[in-house]
Amino acid sequence: MKLHSKLGIITITSFLSLLFFSSTVLANGSCQPIYGGGETCIQSSNIVLNKTVMNPQTGSFVDNLGLNDPKYSPGQEVTFQINVTNTGNSSLSNINVTDIFPQFIDFVSGPGNFNQTTRNLSFSIDTLSPNQTKTFTIVGMVNSNIPQNTNTTCVVNQAVAVTQNGNEAQDNAQFCIAETAPTTTKGGLPILPPSQVRTTPPTGPEELPLLALIPTGFLGWLLRKKSTR
Repeated sequence: MKLHSKLGIITITSFLSLLFFSSTVLANGSCQPIYGGGETCIQSSNIVLNKTVMNPQTGSFVDNLGLNDPKYSPGQEVTFQINVTNTGNSSLSNINVTDIFPQFIDFVSGPGNFNQTTRNLSFSIDTLSPNQTKTFTIVGMVNSNIPQNTNTTCVVNQAVAVTQNGNEAQDNAQFCIAETAPTTTKGGLPILPPSQVRTTPPTGPEELPLLALIPTGFLGWLLRKKSTR
């Protein structure tokens, strides 16, 4: 009886520990690293964040742009959107949102304050009602510091939202940058296209002196005909 009681207590204790551990993992979110940097995480139960990037060819916002999708180039602006949704039954307040700018992207515009040192854009949402979604637009620009002699460089932009009670949601948007051919030299002079090579006449260059003798021969023939009359 005592042995069975101890086994029953151990089984119940293990079950409760596993249940508590699973609840903790689901509440805090499970994050996995993704290609290109950053993490992708399970969203919290009462807040969802969706980060998207604009397709430079279609102008529509998508979750990610891969190697086979349209690419950005140095000097081109990149537009992002952050959608934060309250999926709970009660209002949320004082939600802190952080947008982490990737390498090779400079800040242009967006809500809140941008920290040049950390390269983070931070802003807050005062109130978010149940089932309400708020959308924020952020613009960056591709700088010229991308790796040279590299056809394509892919980067990841990450956004994080944290509620007042500690619930967290985050999402990423990947896009790629293509290196373009330079249009000027290091001295600032324009690079002109190569000149086209002109082809010689079909008779070849060695026949050109003979062509020049045709008028002279014709004139001699006229003089000889005139003298025979």
